[in-house]
Amino acid sequence: MAQTLVAELQLLYRAAGRPSYRRISTEIRKQNHMPDTVSHETVSAILRGDGLARWSKVECVVRYLAALAVHHPDVADEVRRFHALWLAASDEAARGGSTSTSPELPEPRLDTRPFFEVPPDLPAVPPSVTPVGPAPHRNPGFTGRAEVLKLIETRMVGEPWQPLILYGLGGVGKTQLAVEYLHRHADKYDLVWWITAEERSQATASLAALGERQDWPISRDMGQTVSMVLSRLEAGGLRWLIIFDNAGSPDDLLSLVPTMGGHVIVTTRDAAWLDRGRPVEVDVFTRRESIELLRARGHEIDFDDADQLADRLGDLPLALEQVAAMQSATRTRVQEYLRQLDERAVSLLAAARPGDYQATVATAFAVAADRVREESSAAAQLLELLSCLGAEPISLSLLRSASGQLPPPLGRMLDQPVPLNDAIWLLRRYGLIKVLDEGQTLQVHRLVQTIVRDTRPAESRGQAFTSACQLLAEANPCNPTEPLTWDMYAQIGPHLRPARIIEAADAASRQVVIDQATYLYEIGDFDGSRRLSNDAWTAWRQQANADSEQAYACLRRLVAALFAVGRHGESRRLAEEAWNNLVTHPDYGPDHPTTLEFADALAVARRISGDYTEALRLDEERVERYARSRGEDDRYTGSARNNLGASLRALGDFRAALDIDTALVAARRRALGPDHQRTLLSISNLARDLYGLGRYAEALETQRASWPAYRDRLGDRHPLVLAAWRTIVLGLRKTGHVATALEEGRRLYLVSQGHLGSDHDLSLAAMMTYANTLCAVGNVSQAWSLSTEAVDRYRRRFGERNPLTLAAAANQAIVLRAMGERRRARHMGESCLYALRQALGQDHPYVIAAAIGVGNDLALAHEEDNAQRLLARTLDDTRRVRGERHADTLTCAINLGIVLRRDDPAAGLLSSSLQELREVLGDDHPLVTAAVDGRPGECEIEPPPV
Repeated sequence: MAQTLVAELQLLYRAAGRPSYRRISTEIRKQNHMPDTVSHETVSAILRGDGLARWSKVECVVRYLAALAVHHPDVADEVRRFHALWLAASDEAARGGSTSTSPELPEPRLDTRPFFEVPPDLPAVPPSVTPVGPAPHRNPGFTGRAEVLKLIETRMVGEPWQPLILYGLGGVGKTQLAVEYLHRHADKYDLVWWITAEERSQATASLAALGERQDWPISRDMGQTVSMVLSRLEAGGLRWLIIFDNAGSPDDLLSLVPTMGGHVIVTTRDAAWLDRGRPVEVDVFTRRESIELLRARGHEIDFDDADQLADRLGDLPLALEQVAAMQSATRTRVQEYLRQLDERAVSLLAAARPGDYQATVATAFAVAADRVREESSAAAQLLELLSCLGAEPISLSLLRSASGQLPPPLGRMLDQPVPLNDAIWLLRRYGLIKVLDEGQTLQVHRLVQTIVRDTRPAESRGQAFTSACQLLAEANPCNPTEPLTWDMYAQIGPHLRPARIIEAADAASRQVVIDQATYLYEIGDFDGSRRLSNDAWTAWRQQANADSEQAYACLRRLVAALFAVGRHGESRRLAEEAWNNLVTHPDYGPDHPTTLEFADALAVARRISGDYTEALRLDEERVERYARSRGEDDRYTGSARNNLGASLRALGDFRAALDIDTALVAARRRALGPDHQRTLLSISNLARDLYGLGRYAEALETQRASWPAYRDRLGDRHPLVLAAWRTIVLGLRKTGHVATALEEGRRLYLVSQGHLGSDHDLSLAAMMTYANTLCAVGNVSQAWSLSTEAVDRYRRRFGERNPLTLAAAANQAIVLRAMGERRRARHMGESCLYALRQALGQDHPYVIAAAIGVGNDLALAHEEDNAQRLLARTLDDTRRVRGERHADTLTCAINLGIVLRRDDPAAGLLSSSLQELREVLGDDHPLVTAAVDGRPGECEIEPPPV
């Protein structure tokens, strides 16, 4: 099934025109309706089948590709189709199947004709055409660019008359486009003339030569000759095309450009031309075009290798031409070539000049950078700074955040709009940067970055990296839990690794990394947080200050992220090691905030392993230590109380948890406001407490009221929002709105599976909740299938004796009873009851619920005396633990009343309890109608999130 998923993804990718992985990643990030963000590396891995990515990331890729596909599929249908394939692949992997998903796909139909042939779709130049001035030879292997050529043709005939400006980065193929256009359309003109226009003197001499070629009158004064040539061209009578190639400054050349009478094309890197004509920006190749070129020109380059090589070269045509030529000549394997590019990119890219190009890609960019340095040291510093950041766009607001903190003249310039704009303009003139978003964002091609950075002396390069780290440190909002700062963190993130900030040892740089990992965790990108914190912690523990508070803060982020992605064993091991070290460390000790942070992580690990009593002890100790050292109203004391509430819920003490969460909701509303994330978390916890106490309508109302703000704050797919959604589903079912609960439960199950993966804690809880709801509406066959899968996944994830596994198995026993499988239900129910008693004690709510189920088994087996004894003992327990009017207490009483003999003194228990259940749940509730029909009720177990 994994192979099927990747095969279908590849087909959709081809139907979408094979956009570059970076383009897919960038466009997904721009679209607010997407459920996640996806790096271009992850896009590549998804489409190659390197492992099974999280569904939320696969969904983003599917949505984007489906919107581009030539057959215009319904996007929602495609998402549903691919989700089914993804779930099948996930199940296959869980059963031990191969996660290698590289399928045997038909090879893409690429142009593999010999490079020296003229493709039949490129019309040859008729021999009768009048002179073509010293133009480059036509490239017989010209690749792609159909859309741009069509755009040039359309704009060429527009009104009013203006030259057409082909503008773009050096090496992007502007000249090749002009040559190809010339040869395709030469038969439409009486005269075609090519002018090399980097310098005015070159253009002047070429225009004079045109006059001589046409036998027009010439003068000994070249200026007068050029004026006469321009006059003849502007007078009409000839159909002409003049191409000014690689044009320098328009201030120098514009007087040499005809103003009417024919067509003019200007190719240039200088952005000053953009308002002097009809601009057509020439971008890098699409990924399809890059792969086509590499496979046609290189030596035995397969599709995947071409894809990786194109990605490394940023789809820059000149670099692709050059590398393909070198690889073909040397027969170097692509993987080896990629390794060499990592080690010595500049020397490789300077080694050979492809075809008719005047320079290698390395020479072209190095020369342009040298000219910038000659004209402006501030602009050169800006270029070097940008070359030490990511290839993703960077906003001017991010750059300005470090004004005054960087070495002069760059630091001074960033705070002055006019000098900064001048520097940007200079870099645009030499084609070294792109300006996006109406001048508010800059982007430097990855090869420009490499060449600018790696051709500088070591000292200058080191200073540029230092400046990049300083920039990111100054831009750091230092408050990653506040959503108002998240836009800046999203801007900072792509530049951390290129700036080598993870390797930096200063406190400000380290804080950037810690805050970024925290931000990723807050927005739900747990795997991104894990990778960043793991890389940083690995680097920092090798440095001299491995025991610093920042190193431990980074480790704490790693522990949290590992837990969030379900790697509980690793999380627990790291937390225990850190806590043990900190407790006895002379610089920390048991009361230090860092030690207490790891005590929190350890308590979470204890809860997830089912050791609820030890988790409670750790949380109570944290609250006491925080209150003593920081005060009752401190934020950290509040967080410790929040976690104490989680341990109390795990132990079934919902009354104590309710007291804590009620106080926290009030305090956080006062201090933070009603819609702050921590306030909303406390409200969700309060709703769980109410649910645990059997106050189902209050729980539903409480969670429903805050859920819209939660979604607005964190998005629809954040785990905290999904956990709150589950509380709503439970409240709907328990208040009798079973049909609505079924639909919401199904949606929650699918979203959780897709976004978090099939084995995540919340996904398993949502699966079990959906199975319980299916059973409640009578769909026992589907409930059995789903509950079986849930129990199996719980067992593999947490172990057979974990309370979560046992609770899921107790629920499965309910499904078995509904199916009529009485013997199997009893065997499973009794096993769960015994194990839960051993793990949690007689009074835990899970034990009470399981005991009610076993009582039903005994009654169905006509062992009325045994059923009566068990249910009577359980009724005493649940009255003491859960209260007289809890629905589970009343259900237990009704079930006992059903099995009592009519002459029993307590036989009236049935009618009195039924009346109370009506008052608690309503006349139409399924539990009430079942009791009226004389059928015993069931008590499902729905553990709260850990």
